[in-house]
Amino acid sequence: MRDWPNLILSVFSVLFFFVASAEAGITLRLMAVNPAECEQVVPIKVYLPVEVKPEDVIYKGDLEVAYDTQQGSYYVFGEFLLAPKEVLEKEIEIKDVWVIDPAEVALLRQEAKDILDGFKKTKYYERAQLLYSGIDKKLKEIEEVQDLSSASPGYKISNYRNCLSLINSAKADLLAAKTLLSEASPKGMARFTWKVILFIVIFLGVLGGGSFFIWQRQSKLESEQKPKE
Repeated sequence: MRDWPNLILSVFSVLFFFVASAEAGITLRLMAVNPAECEQVVPIKVYLPVEVKPEDVIYKGDLEVAYDTQQGSYYVFGEFLLAPKEVLEKEIEIKDVWVIDPAEVALLRQEAKDILDGFKKTKYYERAQLLYSGIDKKLKEIEEVQDLSSASPGYKISNYRNCLSLINSAKADLLAAKTLLSEASPKGMARFTWKVILFIVIFLGVLGGGSFFIWQRQSKLESEQKPKE
């Protein structure tokens, strides 16, 4: 009988993780190899992309899904008894979650146009045009990248993450434009004017109250000193 530590060292499993396109989603293909001269239990553990949740897994066969709190992502796992030199292949099918909804892009573009129109009669129109150009450029890049249907799924995931960063940046620019428009509009200017007036009134009130307190204090000290003189 072989020594148990040596038996453990003789177990070697190789997992090849690659992605293939599928009509309903994306298929992950796994391969485990037992190169030992004896039958062995070979573990399989492969992390899923961080965007994938358990409900996105369409098919996993006899594999299980669990969450790794340290890695912050889900993984599939299982243990399989393999004969000497046996190669095991497994497939997992998941939804294609790496797509930004074109309707969301169109909505952001229309909202940016509406905000730009609101700046036409203000002194901030040129600045608003720059913001709009930046937003439109980012949205066009998202559309162009997502039209690359021939891109490999691995490249698709990378592009999606880049597009997600672009759309979040476009939303931040849109928020900045909204804030600027609210200040540039007559209502915004009126609110700003009333804020300034209110601040001045409060400041004068505090200043007056302080002056009165100082005057009262000085008067009291003078009245206390008069009998002595």
